[in-house]
Amino acid sequence: MKTLAFVALSVIASAAMATGPVASTPDITISGTSVQSASLTSVAVSNNSTGSKSEAFQNLATNTGNVTISGTSIQSVIGIGGSVSNTASGSDAYASQNLSTNVGDVTISGSSNQFTALVNSSLANLSSGSNSKAVQNVATNNACFTCQPTKTTGWPH
Repeated sequence: MKTLAFVALSVIASAAMATGPVASTPDITISGTSVQSASLTSVAVSNNSTGSKSEAFQNLATNTGNVTISGTSIQSVIGIGGSVSNTASGSDAYASQNLSTNVGDVTISGSSNQFTALVNSSLANLSSGSNSKAVQNVATNNACFTCQPTKTTGWPH
């Protein structure tokens, strides 16, 4: 049981830290099937950022940025108990939380299955401060570029 919990936490940690491609990295191209999954059992997944112009990006089983998948895309987040939270605080703060989601310029030339199921769990996304934004996507697609933080360089970094 401890091994299963450790593996699940490792997957969660990897997924929570994935914030999309950095401006200097190439686009992501997957030739085949893409499967992204996060399983949560009685855990807390938390992402917090504070300060002026702070940004908190939390992505679980999510494609973000410029992604092309030439095949099937399967994204799922399943949780029993616990919480998933994302917060950014300060003026011009931005909190973006995505579960089983495609955000940005994502092209899938096959089928796309997105599924999120949370039982006895909480899901929270908060941005506080003047001119702050909070965007939360669950099992959805979002190409809303006006929903992204205002920056002079590429998004997300």
